[in-house]
This record gives sequence, C-alpha cells and structure tokens, in this order.
Amino acid sequence: MRRVILLLPLLFVLACGARENLPGIGIRVGIEGSIATLDPRLAVEARAMQIAPLLYNALLQMDEKGRLTPDLAQSWSQPDATTYLFRLRQGVYFHDGREVTADDVRATYTFIMDPHHGSPRRGSYAAVSRIEVVDRYTVRFVLKTIYVSFPYALTVGICPQGSPAGLKTPPVGSGPFRLERWRPGEELVLAANPRYHGGRPGLDWIQFRVLVNTTTRLLEMKKGEVDLLQNCVPAYAVKFMHRIPGIRILQAPGITYQYLGYNLTDPILRHKEVRQAISYAIDREAIISHTLKGLAVKADGMILSPFNWAYEGDIQKYAYEPERAKELLNAAGFPDPDGDGLRVRFSLSYKTSTDMEALEIAQIIKGYLQAVGIGLEVRSFEWGTFFGDITKGNFQVYSLRWVGVVDPDIFYYLFHSSSVPPDGANRGRYLNVALDRLLELSRRTIDQTRRRELYSRIQKILAADAVYTSLWYRDNLVVIREGFRKFRIYTGGEYTSLQHIAREASDVPAVVLP
Repeated sequence: MRRVILLLPLLFVLACGARENLPGIGIRVGIEGSIATLDPRLAVEARAMQIAPLLYNALLQMDEKGRLTPDLAQSWSQPDATTYLFRLRQGVYFHDGREVTADDVRATYTFIMDPHHGSPRRGSYAAVSRIEVVDRYTVRFVLKTIYVSFPYALTVGICPQGSPAGLKTPPVGSGPFRLERWRPGEELVLAANPRYHGGRPGLDWIQFRVLVNTTTRLLEMKKGEVDLLQNCVPAYAVKFMHRIPGIRILQAPGITYQYLGYNLTDPILRHKEVRQAISYAIDREAIISHTLKGLAVKADGMILSPFNWAYEGDIQKYAYEPERAKELLNAAGFPDPDGDGLRVRFSLSYKTSTDMEALEIAQIIKGYLQAVGIGLEVRSFEWGTFFGDITKGNFQVYSLRWVGVVDPDIFYYLFHSSSVPPDGANRGRYLNVALDRLLELSRRTIDQTRRRELYSRIQKILAADAVYTSLWYRDNLVVIREGFRKFRIYTGGEYTSLQHIAREASDVPAVVLP
C-alpha cells in the first residue's frame, strides 16, 4: 500500500499536467522547438508561419497544393502591370471586435516596409511605391516596377492598425482561432473564434506543446498526451509508431529542401573548391537509405523541387566522389599533411539544433569529411540560440531546411546582395553582381518561358558556386490519433486544416476549468 501512496502524486501529475485549463474538445500537437515570435510581420521561422493561418487572415493564402487563393480578399485584379487592386470581404472582425478594413491592410505592410522595425520580410516589398486606401474595403498597391511574384508577398497575416511590434505579445488576428495562452518554450494554446467569418471551427482548442526531446515526443504520443506530430518523427521511429494502437500514419512526397549552408566570408569557405569538395565528400544516398529509411529523395537541384515549373535539373551535380573532393581541396591550397594519417587539412565548426536525428546526421557527415581530411566540430544548440546565430552570420557551416517553397522568387530573398539579414535570408553573405542582375530581371519578366530561362541560369550559377550543398527533399510524415479524419497535409506544413477537423465528444474526455 505504501508504494501505491508514493506513486499516486507522480501519476496525477503525469496524467493531468498537460490537460489542465483546456475546456471542451481539442487536439494536442507536439512540435520539436520553440517559437521566437508569432507576429506575422516579423516571423520567418517555419513553425510560426505554419501556425499563423490559424490566428491570422491574409489577403491571399496558400492551399494544400501551394496555390494562391483569396482569403481576406473577396476579389482582386491587376489594372496594369504595376497596379494590384483588392476588394476585401465585409464583416470580418479581429479577435478584439474591430472590423478588418483597408486601413489595417495598409498599416500591416507599411509596418513591414519601415526599416526601423527590422522586419526580415522588408526586402519583398522593395518594389512597392505606395499603398492607397480607396475606400473602407478597397486597397490598391502601386509598384515602382513590374514584380511578377508580388502576389506571393501578400500572404502575410493582417494586423490591426496601430499594433506595436509583438515579439512576445503578438497583435490580434482575425483567424479561426485566437491566442489563449503562450508560454514560450513550453506551450501555445489557441481557442476557437466563435465569430470567425468562415464559421466556427469544429475544435474548441488547439494546444501546441514544445517537446524538444525526441524520445519525450514519441512517448507522449504513445501515452495519449499528444494527438498529432507533423514532420517531427525521426525515420527510425516510424515502425514504433505503426505498432501503437489507434494511430494513423500519413505520408506524402514532400518539397522540404534540406541543405548545408556556408559562411562565404570565412577564410576557408570563401574558396569555391572547398564547398564543392564538401559536396562531393558526402554520400547522400547512403544517408537516405540507412538513416532516413528511404523517407527522402536526393536533391540534385537548388532549393526548388522537381515538381516546380522553374526547376532546373541540368546543373552541376555532386555525386559521392571522395577522390574528387581530395583533388579540389589540394587545388584550393589545403593539401593533406600526412596522407592517410590522423592530421587534418583544416577544421570547421558545424552548427545544428539539439534534435536527435539532426545530431545523428551531423555525426555521419563528420565521418565523411574526416575521410577526405576535413575536421568537423559538431555543436548543437537550443533552437532559439541556433537560429539566432544563423541569422547573425555567426557560423561556418550549418544545416537547415526550406519548407514549402513554390515561388522561384525565393532566390532573390536568399541570394541577392541586398538580402543580407535583416533584409532577407542571404545568411552566407553571397555576393555576385551577375546573379543580382539575373534576379532583378526575373522579377520584371512577364513571359513565363523567358522567366524559366532566367531561373535556369540562376540555378546553374548557384550550383556551380556550391553556395549550398543540396542534401534531400524530405517526405511529409504525419502521425495522428484516430478520430481526427479530416487532417490534410499542406505543402508548407501549415496547420490550416485543423480549423476544419472535429472530434466526437465521446472520443476524448472533456476537461473542465477548475
């Protein structure tokens, strides 16, 4: 009896700790890292952008296939090549009761374009000359020059006019859910918006639980404390998930692009031959087969997947050729000091997150580079610290992924010389005047055949310069508890479809506020 008494408090905590203060019927989603900000004007992290459609409406949104569709915009037109006119839906309200108007749309984008706010999205609006409020429900964007991909820049969540920067307290939105509670590094709770213009969601709440430790994440799914894991189950654990009763696994080809990024200002990595050598030294097919269990496809392109209309496959490719890697290192002025001995040509620092699979892959890459004479110090950090270092340029080598890329204009955001953070994501500080000209021309070329030719040249330059080492395109993998039957996988991993799913009250216990 004594043993039972001692265990009861612990069991109570385990059973109730994740369930308190959540009335009604909802879903618990496990995520593998924290979120720096939910403010849609400032957020660039994948997790924040995937959750954003639940909290915010935008002029346009992406559907599950990555196609642009109207959201706040009831209709939109392009009177000429540099003018975009949007007519808003009437009767859409922010969570604080204010109606969404054209003034809010203008204020949101004006905020982003103001350099004093340091929005990493600002570079996407360099072509905007002015934003005009025509009337309460009509807004006009006038561009300085043709920018063909401009509609893709209009998927940012709209915030009320006058909203201050919300790094820790985000502005209210008008989406299907409102922010109920946010404990950074622990959880994010959303509550259904009963006045949502698209109809009240089927769920009363959504809880996103930050579960950084992979083992904890999997065990919480097994115990029933988590109902959904999206793209955060390591390949080795898929068989384990299959054996859990009441669990479904959804899998689909993905366009999430994994890569190695380089600091091109580094005295070693500024040599193109070194970056090419690293690319030749890694056996990606072996990693995909053994570590990723076939749940990925080798990436022989630059960022864009083969499904994209602008994809160029005829670029310089980097097969597994360790002898070629050694030749390139010699040519770059880094000869092997002792043949097959233990001494290395040079050493590099490789930064990654604390994710178990990411660390395993980092160690495998370390072994491949060691074989060609490159030392690699693997350093793992909590997500916020890791991502902060990458945006600041505080790295030599790192690995990240680009999620849900459908618009080839991303090349401007990533590689134009004006896109160095905080004005874009040229984190490696790549500077190429010839590429800049091609990127600028691609933005104002209307003919898609000509644009396709430009993007082909852009991808060939980037591949030849080995600005990134392309690794693979990861499959989308969702583990979800039975009873949630309408979840759809979105190209960018957005949780948008959670507004449409429901669960019968008999399937899950209601939790009453104390």
